[in-house]
Amino acid sequence: MLPDSSEKSAKINWYSLEEAQNLADDSGKKVLVYLEAQWCGYCNKMESEVFPLQEVQDVMHQFYYPVRVDIDSNNTLVFKDQKLTEKEFAQKLRVSGTPTFLFINGEGTMLGKQPGFMPADVFKALLSYVGSDLYDKMKFDQYLKEQTEKG
Repeated sequence: MLPDSSEKSAKINWYSLEEAQNLADDSGKKVLVYLEAQWCGYCNKMESEVFPLQEVQDVMHQFYYPVRVDIDSNNTLVFKDQKLTEKEFAQKLRVSGTPTFLFINGEGTMLGKQPGFMPADVFKALLSYVGSDLYDKMKFDQYLKEQTEKG
């Protein structure tokens, strides 16, 4: 039997979107929104193969306040002082596929959106790339190549 998603990523301290946004605004960190669905096989793969890795968790917590949003859920969240269901939030941001990762700064501005499963090394590099504001200085494929060459 597979563990449920809360067990698989138990080491990640997930925040509500409103709480993450407030903390990011105060700290200079960013908000990482993980949009997922219960039926999503690639979400289960992220949660069983990528999220449990300590090096992924370290980078995630260094730069972000992580939030998980179920694109099918009617649970409410608050984003930019607006109450929405998780489903409405996903629709508003035109997220239909899962998993999708949203990168949001402390002011609530969307920095980027990345759909799809990523292996741990690519996900960790993407977290560092956006978290350290390198997206203003170079393209991600250049950054990834440099990281791969460093070994």
